[in-house]
Amino acid sequence: MLASLSFEESKASVVYLDEREFSAETAIEIDGAEVCMPWLFMIAFVDLQPTANWGHACRYLFVNPETGDVQQMSARFPPFLRGLPQTLRVIWKGDDVPDWAVAHAPPAKGEI
Repeated sequence: MLASLSFEESKASVVYLDEREFSAETAIEIDGAEVCMPWLFMIAFVDLQPTANWGHACRYLFVNPETGDVQQMSARFPPFLRGLPQTLRVIWKGDDVPDWAVAHAPPAKGEI
């Protein structure tokens, strides 16, 4: 999944992974369009310009957890415009990304 980033992108981006698994043909809305995969999938979000306001270049990765296959989709908006899902985790932060530019989900109820 991280191999889909160029060297420059890896230094300047943040990658988030939604820990949920979505069944085949589950419709997900991205940038106002419905997207679905023909197989079980997880979604990663690549913020290519984390210090910019929205919208700007970003990418969604649809990952088949059984095979490792990845489909990519270019987009303009993050998955957290209406709130940050508690299932979204940072899995990569480039060296050039300041800490303040990384979105973090609030702790789950009962977490400290």
